[in-house]
Amino acid sequence: MDALATGIAILGCVTGLSGFIISIRADRRATRADKRAAAADQRAIRAEEEGKRARQRELWTEVIGAAQDLAGAVVVYQDLRPLLVRLRIARTELVDGIHGAHYKQLGEWMAADHVVLAKLFDITMKKIEGRDWTLEQLEQAHRPAHDWVAASIVNLRVMRQLEPGPEAERQIGELIAAAHQALEHLEGDNMRMQDVV
Repeated sequence: MDALATGIAILGCVTGLSGFIISIRADRRATRADKRAAAADQRAIRAEEEGKRARQRELWTEVIGAAQDLAGAVVVYQDLRPLLVRLRIARTELVDGIHGAHYKQLGEWMAADHVVLAKLFDITMKKIEGRDWTLEQLEQAHRPAHDWVAASIVNLRVMRQLEPGPEAERQIGELIAAAHQALEHLEGDNMRMQDVV
């Protein structure tokens, strides 16, 4: 009986040892699976962030493209309203699509910049209507509006490259101040912001 008990004890030890080895191997496999899952999660997070950044760059690019349509626009030869509407829609999509603490004033910048641009083209149209102008005179009359468009495009391109942060927030604040200063100089026409935004 002692031999039988000893045999059963040895068999129990071997079975227990086998179970212990199997559990260690299973634990190692589970650990490797957890590491693979964590790595996959990190890749998914990075892909989602990159997708979000790509969409934001696309939104900036759409505004830049809409602004470029106005770069050489001449009020005598074309109706600028569709171009201004396209720009306003692109700006609205940009403001709706970019979120974050550093972009709180993005909507104010887009609105103020749009008002200045619309006012400049309106002033140009009033200045040249009912007269015969040479091409050089037309170019000169459009210069303030075209210069504003060119500056806006440069500013948009700079902002597209900036990472969200204090620098982006600071630059947006400066651009808002510049737009409000330009509006003060143009206020003689009594155009209200809500008339063009």
